[in-house]
Amino acid sequence: MNSAQAKQLSLPDLMKRLGYQPTRITKGGNEYWYQSPFRTEKDASFHTSFLGGKWIWNDFGDIGGTVIDFVMRHENHQSVSDALRFLNGMYSKNDFKTHRATNFEKTSTTNIKTKTFLKDKVKPLEHPALIQYLTEKRRIDLSIGKNYLKEVHFSNVENDKKYFALGMENESGGYEVRNPFFKSSIGKKDLCIFRGKGGGEVSIFEGYMDFLSFLTDYKKPHLEGDAIILNSVAFAEKAKNVIQKKSYQKIYTFLDNDNTGRETLSLFKQLNLPLVSLNHIYEGFKDYNEYLQNKNSLTLL
Repeated sequence: MNSAQAKQLSLPDLMKRLGYQPTRITKGGNEYWYQSPFRTEKDASFHTSFLGGKWIWNDFGDIGGTVIDFVMRHENHQSVSDALRFLNGMYSKNDFKTHRATNFEKTSTTNIKTKTFLKDKVKPLEHPALIQYLTEKRRIDLSIGKNYLKEVHFSNVENDKKYFALGMENESGGYEVRNPFFKSSIGKKDLCIFRGKGGGEVSIFEGYMDFLSFLTDYKKPHLEGDAIILNSVAFAEKAKNVIQKKSYQKIYTFLDNDNTGRETLSLFKQLNLPLVSLNHIYEGFKDYNEYLQNKNSLTLL
C-alpha cells in the first residue's frame, strides 16, 4: 500500500478496527463522531468527515488530517513509511478494495461485518517471531512477558487472512493484541486489571508494554498492589470509577509524557487520593517502554 492508496481508506472502518465506536453518525453517514482517542473527555470532539471523495479527521482539542496523519498521531510514528507498515499489517489487498473511501454508513449494512477479526485460538507464548519482538525490540524480560501475555491467533472474517500477535486478556474477555505491524483488540476492548496482594495501592499504566517495562526494569514478577492498564485513555473515566469503588489509599501513575498523559493525570487527581506520578523515571521519553528500549540499548554498547 502506498500513500495515495492509504489516503483512500475509510477512517470509520479504521476506527472500528482499533476498537473505537462512534457516539453518533450525522450528515447521512458522511460524518462520524467519537470521544477523542487522544485524551479523556465526556463529549465527543473527534470526528471523521467524507469530503472530496475521501475521509479526513478533525479533533477540536488536537489536530486533523488524512488517514496517514491519524496513524502517525495515534501510533506515535515519526515517518510516513512507519504508518504505511502499520496499515499494511491491518489491511490485505482485498481489504483495500473493500474499504476504500466511500459513504461508510451505506456500505456498512451490506459489505462490512460487525466483527472484523475473529479469535481462532489462544495458546502460551512460544512463537519465535513474537518472542524476538518482545525481548529484542521491546526489551521485555521473557519470563515476565509469559506471565501476562498469550499468543493469540485470529482471522480477518472478510477474507480469512490469518494473523498472530501478543495478546493480553482484558476485563471483558477480549484481547489487546499487537505485533511489530499491528495493534488492535480482538473482541470487546476494555481495561486490563491485575490484583496484587496488597490492596491499598493501585498503579495506572496507559498500555501493557509500559506495565511490563516497569516489571522488567525493577525485576519484579508482579506488583504488590493492584494494576490497571487503560489500553486507551478513552477508558480513564472507567478506571476512575473502578478506583472509586475500591478502598485504595494511594495511586501511582505511569502515563505518557505528552499532553494526553497530563490531561489524563488531571482526571485521576480529581479522586482526592494521595497520588504519585512516576513520569520522572522515563523523563525525556514518551513512555516507559521507549525509555527501557533506549536504556538497554545503551547498556549493550
